[in-house]
Amino acid sequence: MLENNSQFLKLKDGRKLGYIEYGDPKGKPVFFFHGWPGSRFSGMETDKAAKKLEIRVISTERPGIGLSDFKNDRKLLDWPDDIVELADHLKIKRFSVMGVSGGGPYVAVCAYKIPERIIKAGIVVGLAPVGVKENLHGLTTVGKLCWANYHEFPILRTIAALSAAIEFSYFPFLGSILAFPTKQDRQIYEKAVKDVENKELAAKEAFKQGIRGPAEELRVYTCDWGFNLKDIKVKVYLWYGAKDKCVSLNMGKYYKSQISGSKLFIDKDGGHLARYNFEEKILKTLIN
Repeated sequence: MLENNSQFLKLKDGRKLGYIEYGDPKGKPVFFFHGWPGSRFSGMETDKAAKKLEIRVISTERPGIGLSDFKNDRKLLDWPDDIVELADHLKIKRFSVMGVSGGGPYVAVCAYKIPERIIKAGIVVGLAPVGVKENLHGLTTVGKLCWANYHEFPILRTIAALSAAIEFSYFPFLGSILAFPTKQDRQIYEKAVKDVENKELAAKEAFKQGIRGPAEELRVYTCDWGFNLKDIKVKVYLWYGAKDKCVSLNMGKYYKSQISGSKLFIDKDGGHLARYNFEEKILKTLIN
């Protein structure tokens, strides 16, 4: 046990996996996957609703982020193995998963690879495969250029991670403006996000070990994911904002078209932070 209730599990391969729990420790389990940049502290956003709904939220960190050790040449398909080890350690047989923004692909791969462990899966404004050109429509011009070229040019991943580290560590307000370009997101950030205790710590913690982990995340996102979304049989729920410029609604529609039986909920006036308006609804859907 570390300060602020953070914990880590030593995995079978010797790596540490960092995590922290929010909500009700005796509640129904939901594993939370943070966005980019993010960390175990990103799960803090669920705490109030999770306590009300009696949900146990286990907020994890990917390799090279926060307390989690870096893993060389990792693939998206490696992630479910870490989650199974953690679930077994916590004596949790079945659970739901929720991923926000950059956490979306990690929900998808868990739904694909360990369906026997997953009750429901929630992808919230989640990144979809960027190799599909239509998925980039609706992003900012800079966003389109970056996502289209991260895989081919490693220097772009380094620059993106370094820029985010500087912005969120030393100029958090500037970082929030650059990260959330729409009026809707800036308003929500001011009212609902900035006031949450230590919220900015979530982004800062992403760079605890430097920029290598966050830069590697961008490589993993833009590589071939190694599986077909059409092979997912778990019940998947999707939440997106129609005015999101960070992760476009087209990505939500793509997931919907690929995953049989999935349900897409659209906030017509929502941006990337629209989830703060219906956090409770998301969690309630995942446990009922």
